[in-house]
Amino acid sequence: MGVSITCRKTGRTIDMGAGGFLRLRRKVSELQGGPFHDVYEEVCSWYPGRTAETADEFDARINARIEELLADEDKTKRPDIKIVDFLLQTDVGGRIRYGACKNILKVIGDYDDNILYGYCGRPDCAKFADFKSILQDCVDTKSDMIWS
Repeated sequence: MGVSITCRKTGRTIDMGAGGFLRLRRKVSELQGGPFHDVYEEVCSWYPGRTAETADEFDARINARIEELLADEDKTKRPDIKIVDFLLQTDVGGRIRYGACKNILKVIGDYDDNILYGYCGRPDCAKFADFKSILQDCVDTKSDMIWS
């Protein structure tokens, strides 16, 4: 399954597999930091049968923890709800508005890496800098970022 991330107005697009998209979102979560990062890592690594916990029990526990973090009065512990939305949306058919793109750019800051998030054999293999360019396009044009 492939994922294409696109700025709706400029049409700039990057392509990657589901694993690359997972790795990209994990990096955004890591850069955001805070207690939500640990919850997100647990979400990313959980699979049925790993523990005695059923999927419904896992969902209920994780949802309660996320609600608790989002309601925390200590703003240093509270994750950005727009970034949480980006991280927890489905891998296919997701969308965030330009305000969320702006918040992700703030969290990312000057970060860059040499990791290949896209398809390695392609000359246009997606890198983190390409993702940042799409976010910047969305902010500059007040456009949604979509992925499918």
